[in-house]
Amino acid sequence: MSAPAPILEALSGPHAPAAATRARRRRIKSHLLGDLAVPADAVLEFPDGLFGFPSCKEWVLVATERAGWCWLHSAEHPALAFLLVDPFTQFPAFAVDLTAQDLAVLGVSSATQVAVFAIVTLPRAAGDAPTVNLSGPVAIALPSRRGRQLVLNDARFDARTALAQVPGGADDTDS
Repeated sequence: MSAPAPILEALSGPHAPAAATRARRRRIKSHLLGDLAVPADAVLEFPDGLFGFPSCKEWVLVATERAGWCWLHSAEHPALAFLLVDPFTQFPAFAVDLTAQDLAVLGVSSATQVAVFAIVTLPRAAGDAPTVNLSGPVAIALPSRRGRQLVLNDARFDARTALAQVPGGADDTDS
């Protein structure tokens, strides 16, 4: 599986290919990030939605200032956005085996065309640590611009795994 960085560079912000930046733009309303203008072909389709949000089919990736982190923002609901992280950099033992059905839904023939992210759950109370959902990662295929949330049946990967490094946090040595 490829790292998320090429997906982000190809789909978002000033890193989008020149042809895409000249293409028709789509306005996405966002309560969290302010209104966004993205190339229309940067909108991702999630045919099955995300768990808990089956009717949300269109999403955009929005890069953050930290490599391996981004927002997955609904193109349909201004208040709906998820913080994503590259799980492979945070959890070296993390692994995903995409099934033939996963590849078919994503519209690709190889797992090398897919980037995988984990959804971060931010803490509700000060002092609590954020967690990351390693049992329900999000797979995104660049060639088809399709995404899918996966279900991993691996006891090593939990839906509430503590996240040690957080952008801007005390453990953040890159800032």
